[in-house]
Amino acid sequence: MKFSKINWDYPHPLKDETWRARRIAEFFPFVLDELTGEDREVLLKHLDNINVPYERKEFIRMVCGGEQDTD
Repeated sequence: MKFSKINWDYPHPLKDETWRARRIAEFFPFVLDELTGEDREVLLKHLDNINVPYERKEFIRMVCGGEQDTD
């Protein structure tokens, strides 16, 4: 799946970082190859506020270079 083909629900992705991070997380890991460094930073920055399974969050942290949650 091409990152540019994600259904953003809008003609262009919104500027809202939390919304963008949520959409990326929903399609993760299918968009991994096309993530920019900025996309990875936004995703990691907002990951704790995104409602996706814990396992997916841990995988995102591992792949995107974030620290794993120690809880």
